[in-house]
Amino acid sequence: MTSPESPDRAHPSDEALNDFLGLLGYSSLGSFALLAEDAAHAPDMASRLMLSRMAAGELAGIDRVEFLVAERGGDFDALMASYRDLFAGYLLRAVPRDWWERLVRSYVGYNMIQDMLRNLASCVPEGLRAETAASVGSSGHDDFVAAVLTPVIASEPQLAARLGLWGRRVVGEALTIVQRLFQEHPALIEFACGEQDPGLRIQRLVTDLQAEHSRRLRRLGLNA
Repeated sequence: MTSPESPDRAHPSDEALNDFLGLLGYSSLGSFALLAEDAAHAPDMASRLMLSRMAAGELAGIDRVEFLVAERGGDFDALMASYRDLFAGYLLRAVPRDWWERLVRSYVGYNMIQDMLRNLASCVPEGLRAETAASVGSSGHDDFVAAVLTPVIASEPQLAARLGLWGRRVVGEALTIVQRLFQEHPALIEFACGEQDPGLRIQRLVTDLQAEHSRRLRRLGLNA
């Protein structure tokens, strides 16, 4: 028997599902904006084109998410707007000074949000799981950044030290977003798999996100 503290994930609350679909929609829109801004600052045409294609790909599934919300009688624009200030704060507090810091900011923030969405999507009811999982980006952004940054970091120790510090600052801002996300949208906890206690679910999710972040920085040759 399912307790109030452990909702039946086969039948999540309407609020939880609507919040999750709104999060998916705004994450697509926000990721588009982030990658498009990076593309505009790219130092060469090849990088600009690559990032522009990635940005466009982030919007590929948003129409389907909007349809799912409308099918349930929800207001897609309002749901997305409820996340606007939360994600905007990340860009305001983590302002890069150059192209290298810009790449690290997106490498950390964009990929952490994608990791979180995959984690939550894995606990969506089976009937919607495939559709929502398909809306989570798989742009290859981490491979792109690794290919660009790894040789530069390996050859410039001072840059590596600066970007290591920057990466730690940026991940702090990204984790703050994750924690605030569940404070402002507590119904989303229904999709955080794991222990019955909501606090433990969030703690486990944050631990998983930190582990993935550490792995990504090591890939670049930076200390987490």
